[in-house]
Amino acid sequence: MDIRSIQDAATTATAGASGGGATSALGQNEFLKLLVTQMRYQDPLSPMDNAEFTAQLAQFSSLEQLFKVNDNLSSLGASQGPGEMASVAGFIGREVLARGDGAVLGEDGGATAQFYLDGPAEVVNVLIQGPDGTTIRSVAAGALPGGSQGLVWDGTDADGNRMPAGTYRFAVVAQDAAGASVAVRTQLQGLVSGTTYENGAAYLVVDGQRVALADVVAVKAPTPVEP
Repeated sequence: MDIRSIQDAATTATAGASGGGATSALGQNEFLKLLVTQMRYQDPLSPMDNAEFTAQLAQFSSLEQLFKVNDNLSSLGASQGPGEMASVAGFIGREVLARGDGAVLGEDGGATAQFYLDGPAEVVNVLIQGPDGTTIRSVAAGALPGGSQGLVWDGTDADGNRMPAGTYRFAVVAQDAAGASVAVRTQLQGLVSGTTYENGAAYLVVDGQRVALADVVAVKAPTPVEP
């Protein structure tokens, strides 16, 4: 009878354990059955020597350990979600500054576009954009020094019409006195009202916007309430 070697089976099973469980990969039970079958149908005139048998048992032991490690890693990944949520819960009620390009407009009042200039700029224009990326209005901010800046958009479009409440995107174009571009980093600032866990990652909720922890650049302590 034509029996596959234990070495080939070990290679297949190992690939299945480390690669997510392909349907053609052997599990521990199939591997052991193959070892027993190979011993049953070995040539009586040329039996397997002790060294070879010991080597194949060692391969089985290694395979078993690999499956245990794979199971442990899966359990660890599943348990990280609640732990990460608990760690980000400490941000609730704090004010954060994060990388982002969103500006939240309420039913009344305006929305603030936060950004950081890498150097002084003579001309700064803030482009307010809708959900589809089209520019609703361009607001001139004038000359500004380098550093953190904020511009309040009154919530109207280029024709003076009030825009509906929601989250709008913005972009900033800046030039220095010589007409060269000045690098700009858009930001958002606000209070953390909650946290959410999506697609294996925890996020902060800042003024209704989802913010990844990796995008947070500064955190302020909660403002004490006057008695």
